[in-house]
Amino acid sequence: MRERIYGSLLLMGMLAIFLTFALSSYFYYQGIRTQIGQELAHMTSLTAEGLTGDQAKDIRYLNNVIDQSERNLRISWIETDGTVIYESMPGADANYMEEPEIEQTLAHKSGKSVRKDPSGGTAYYYARMLEDGSILRFSSERESPLEAMSPVIPGVIGLLGLFMMGCMFAAKKLTEYLLKPLSHVGTAMEEIMNGKPGTLIAGYSELEPLIAKVRNQKEQIQDYLRDIEEDRNTIRTIIDTISDGIILLDDRKEIIDYNQKVEEIFSLKAEMRCRSIAVVYHDADWLRAIGRAYLKDRQIYTMNISGRPFEAIMTKAVLSESMTGLLIVLRDMTASYETEKMRREFSANVSHELKTPLTSISGFAEMIAAGMVDGSDDIKLFGSRIYEEARRLLALIDTIMHLSRIEEKATTITWKTVAMEDLIRHAAEILQPQAEKRHVTVTMSLQPLYVYGNASLLAELVMNLLDNAVKYNRENGTIHVDMKAAESHLIMVVSDTGIGIPKDKQNRVFERFYRADESRNKMISGTGLGLAICKHIVAQHHGTVSIQSVEGEGTSVAVTLPRMTETEISNEKTTAETAIQEAAMAEAAKESESLPAPDGDSAEEPESKENGTAGSDGIRVRDKGEKKENKKKEKRDKREKKKH
Repeated sequence: MRERIYGSLLLMGMLAIFLTFALSSYFYYQGIRTQIGQELAHMTSLTAEGLTGDQAKDIRYLNNVIDQSERNLRISWIETDGTVIYESMPGADANYMEEPEIEQTLAHKSGKSVRKDPSGGTAYYYARMLEDGSILRFSSERESPLEAMSPVIPGVIGLLGLFMMGCMFAAKKLTEYLLKPLSHVGTAMEEIMNGKPGTLIAGYSELEPLIAKVRNQKEQIQDYLRDIEEDRNTIRTIIDTISDGIILLDDRKEIIDYNQKVEEIFSLKAEMRCRSIAVVYHDADWLRAIGRAYLKDRQIYTMNISGRPFEAIMTKAVLSESMTGLLIVLRDMTASYETEKMRREFSANVSHELKTPLTSISGFAEMIAAGMVDGSDDIKLFGSRIYEEARRLLALIDTIMHLSRIEEKATTITWKTVAMEDLIRHAAEILQPQAEKRHVTVTMSLQPLYVYGNASLLAELVMNLLDNAVKYNRENGTIHVDMKAAESHLIMVVSDTGIGIPKDKQNRVFERFYRADESRNKMISGTGLGLAICKHIVAQHHGTVSIQSVEGEGTSVAVTLPRMTETEISNEKTTAETAIQEAAMAEAAKESESLPAPDGDSAEEPESKENGTAGSDGIRVRDKGEKKENKKKEKRDKREKKKH
């Protein structure tokens, strides 16, 4: 660009110099012609005034004029019929009457002309009609313009050279001057891109609209980049919070991306993107399964990684028109396997626990049916035992069903702020009559602490712990419930002075159907599921439960649960109120949309699949892209308000 501007300016300067020289030469030449013509006219007038009418005398007078003239002067004096009265250069003109200046004189009393003479010079002619009707003509030969200017041509060429050098210097300076604001615009743009104001130097206000446009474009680009970054971060957050490992491969089995779960599964320490999947886990069966997945739409492969079972679901993914990749989802099957193991163990335990009362019922019923029972007293005895075993069986079935319901509601229970102090005191009041029968004293040392959980399940937890403390306590024993804060948790300890648990059996008391002292337990009603239920409830609330016991002295059960701070309690209250309002507004909106259209108006047609779909609740799902753009516009408007 600099060279083009410089070349253009230099060309314009050169053309201006040559044009100026040409015009100067032209006007100079025209000035000379005018000056010569005026001289000849003046000389003709003066000479005409000196004529007396006496031809002989006048001829001498004209010869005298010729002699005294310093210039190459020629005088012709002719009659109107062409007769020559006087000619200072005889034979020069063959026919005077055909000359332009003579024709003009005959028509207008005077005339002039310029033409080449036979010698190659330039001749200037001026003719005037005298009072007697004759014509007096003066002419003068002069050098051609080129000959006249030949002495000054070297100087002119020198001047032209100087002018050209000056033109080149001026073009260079002018180019720098013209490009200076553009260079400053570049600097200002760079400053704007670096977050600075990017102001121009004084005197270039015309460029302010361009700078303002750049600022505006930069802000728009920053907004778009923020939106893209937010979208990218949102997607990355979603992917990283997924509990399954996700790996995306290209068509060369190189890793495009993966989430944090993959780093945990394979214990990755270095960056693995753009590297082969074989580097992550070099197992032949695993790599062979990946190779087969590229040939199929879907492939499922089960493997063990660091002693944990995983299910790899491999699905072909179209990355572009020319590339097909592979999406691998790694699902940890440890929990599923553990659940299946627990289910089998539970089924075996249930079968065993159900078999005992059923065997008793079957035996007593068989004895009655065989007629081996004599008398009404025996029938009453056997009947009462059958009834007791049936009640025990029903209680066992009810407890099992209750435990199953707790497990089923793990993802559907209602969570809210629970005041543990009130809950414990209420449970103690319910069990107070049972404790008084055994002369057991219940004392409490409680702090006003709160837990985010399900009140019903937490109440059942406390009831089971207190019930066990009462049932397995001795006469005139004591129960103490202590609850205090410990950093971000609360610790609730239920201590009793009961029979205690042997040390070798303490690690099994939370198992289903397990009872530490079978001989003693036959006198105490129970199913062996109470502490198992407690452990399950505590696990649902992200806590821990432990037991310490000394046989013959008593038992302490400690439950640790995450507690809520004052800020969390306030935030939860606000969130709950907001949720209630939003639910009410959504319900009102749903009802308003389900109202029939007014008379005369046709009901709105369902939107096409391209614009959206209607859910089962009748609420229309709007175009997601439009919603996303509206959200982005709102964010930009908020940023603009903050700036102003």
